[in-house]
Amino acid sequence: MVSQIARHMSLTATVDHCAFAVQQIRALRPVGPPFGVDRDWYELLVRPDSACFNGSPGAFVDCLYCNRPPVATDIEVMERAVRWLADLPEPTRLSVNVHPESLTADHFVEFVSLHQYSLAGQGHSLCLELIEFGDCGDRKTLVNNAQLLRRRGVLIALDDFGSRLNCFDLCAAGIVDVIKIDSTVIAGVDKQPNQRAIIDCVTTLANGLGGCVVAEGIERCEEMQAITELGVAYAQGYYFHKPEIMEI
Repeated sequence: MVSQIARHMSLTATVDHCAFAVQQIRALRPVGPPFGVDRDWYELLVRPDSACFNGSPGAFVDCLYCNRPPVATDIEVMERAVRWLADLPEPTRLSVNVHPESLTADHFVEFVSLHQYSLAGQGHSLCLELIEFGDCGDRKTLVNNAQLLRRRGVLIALDDFGSRLNCFDLCAAGIVDVIKIDSTVIAGVDKQPNQRAIIDCVTTLANGLGGCVVAEGIERCEEMQAITELGVAYAQGYYFHKPEIMEI
């Protein structure tokens, strides 16, 4: 829950209020285009500066989005993301969380398109992770713009799948490249047949869509082995890589 103090703060996603980190997304098996294993893949994580916010990262992001139009925050975060990515010498994919509503803003779509074009010349690429709790009233524009970005080389992911709202309508619209299964579904998967059944279903869904699955929150070898057996293509978590704070 967002604190009352934070709710009334005029927060912006700048270095004054945010810390940024990256965490690697690891390939578990060979995957064909457009995913591949020929490049590193990281997610940009937005974390609160403890001096201005006392709460969880999720509550902090909620707070950023409730104080002003989501697209304003997303553009500020993307500016820092592409600056960091452009400085990397090796081809890298970077995932950035965005509010679904931002994809209805023409200037955001054009902003992402221009940077994707520029970054592609260096072998880099972007993946937009649509946050699960973000609502969007104009689904038609969202779908059309997502398709446009995909044609320009940007991957579209559903983040935290299984934690809150599940956007099966977006899956049906054919705009989803990546489904990221939330850590609450992954934790203890080696011991829980119900969780394995869910992961098996989501993997089948992603394969049917021509996409792939990323399992979030892998912390133990046994969890990694279980999801590998279920055909999950990518994994993310402390077992592979602890988030690294970045100065961007």
